[in-house]
Formats: sequence, structure tokens, C-alpha cells
Amino acid sequence: MKDAPVRHRIEYAAYRVVKGLLRALPHTGARKLGRGLGALAWAVLGRRRRVALDNLRLAFPELPEAQVEGLAAESLRLLGESFCDALSAERFDAVEFCRRLTLEGFEHLQAADAHGHGVFVMSAHLGMWEAAAHPVGLYQRPMDVVGRPLDNPYLDRDLTRLRTRFGNRVILKRGAARGMMRVLKRHGLVGILIDQRAQPGDAIDVDFFGHPARTSSVVARLALRTGAPVVPLFGYGEPDGRYRVVFREPIYPPQTSADTEEGVEEQVHALTARYLAAVEEEIRRRPAQWMWLHRRWQR
Repeated sequence: MKDAPVRHRIEYAAYRVVKGLLRALPHTGARKLGRGLGALAWAVLGRRRRVALDNLRLAFPELPEAQVEGLAAESLRLLGESFCDALSAERFDAVEFCRRLTLEGFEHLQAADAHGHGVFVMSAHLGMWEAAAHPVGLYQRPMDVVGRPLDNPYLDRDLTRLRTRFGNRVILKRGAARGMMRVLKRHGLVGILIDQRAQPGDAIDVDFFGHPARTSSVVARLALRTGAPVVPLFGYGEPDGRYRVVFREPIYPPQTSADTEEGVEEQVHALTARYLAAVEEEIRRRPAQWMWLHRRWQR
């Protein structure tokens, strides 16, 4: 677009104003402001509101409509809280950030890393997923996180700085398979989100909440080639401004790969289904924490 650079500067200026306001508030106050922004988004984003409601009805057909609407509204408030938390938490150095952390199941990451084949650290747009990545670099070793660059280069530069300030690195999503393979070959850690609808090419249909969902098969294919296990990772905000980061049990690929193309595809599908089942299980624990406004299912 001809006016894109001007628009980008305006967006970045507005972002800086919001960021400055958040830094002027206590961290818990910044989170509360985020909840307010999420409530405002619920009121004005009619199309996205309908997407969230439709997704929740599909995933939880047994729930009464009032509960569905309550979960959808709360998910927008929590999304706003997560966004503002990520910006507000920039005030914390490594020592202060670690002081605010409660880690659960960290031994799962340690065990998977000791396996010696590299590790996929898998997460979802659930809770405070940006904050969840930091403990890996702080307590284990830096990981390479797959991410799509933002359309606005000014915002993307700032987001990259926030993501890498505790040692993690970023792999650009376009053509990421090659970069992920390089990391795994040196027995490194790869962070990736797998809960959103994948683009045609590497996508396969896997059940998610009982309905086919187009999902990337890249993680399973690379896991089969390298032996890399997947460790599910999720992060949540605590009421006092702290964080709870949870590592679930590793998911290991089969020790031997199938010797036919059909057999390999069956293994890829089965492994991807296990990954997605781990994400679904976590969402069911805290359904309001997931980003329901994404068009996950093709209808």
C-alpha cells in the first residue's frame, strides 16, 4: 500500500503511547488495563466476537449459551491482559522476572534435553504465552522461537527485542523448517506454537475438540527425522502479578520410522494428533485462556 509507511508510523506512535502508559502503572495495574481493553474489544469487534462464540459452541456443544458467552467475553479480557503484560514486563530484569516465576514440571524439559536429539518446546496462544518462553532461556538454555514477523516493521522490531531479551532467538516462520532442522542437528531447542490453522502445503487434518482442524505436520516430520521429543509448555498470570509456567510430560516420536511412504504419513498423522491432544487437554483445563477469536476450524 502506498500509505503503508505513514500508517506504520502512526501505529507505532500509538503503541508507544500505550506502552508509556503501561510503564507508568504498577504491573498489576497494567494487567487490569489490559482486561479493560479486552472488554472494549468484546463490545466493538462484532465479527471476531461471532467467531469466538461459534468456536466455543463447536468445542463445547454441551455448554449453555450463557456460559459460552461468558467464556468468550473472558477470553477477550484475558487476551488484553496478556498483551499488556508482555509490554509492562519489559521493566523487569532477569533477576526480578525469575523472582516472579513459579515453575511446574521443569524436570520434563531437563529430561527431554538430556535425550540428546534436540527438543521442540511446544505451546499455544493460551494464557501468557510470550512470558512462558522466557524461563527456557533463563533456566535451561536459549531456544530458537519460530514466529511470523509483524506487517509493521517498527512494531516487529520491538516485539523481537522483547522476545529475545533473555537469550532466546527468533526463526522467521517463512521457510522455518530449514532453520528448525539446523537447530535440531546441533541438539538445540526450538519453540513453536501449533494451535492455529496451518496454510496449505504442510497441513494435515487432525481432530481438535472432535472436529477436523488443518494443522502443520512439520513438527512431526522433523521429530521423526531427528528423534526430537516435544515438551508442551504453557504460562499463566497469577493474581499478584506473578507467573506460573507449566511444562508437561515429553512426547517422544517412535524409535523407528516406517519403511513406506504410507507408513510414514500414518506416523506423521498419529504424532501430530498427540501434539494437538496435549494442547486440547490444556485448553480444557482453562478454556477462557485460549484465543477463541481465531478461525481454527474451516466451516
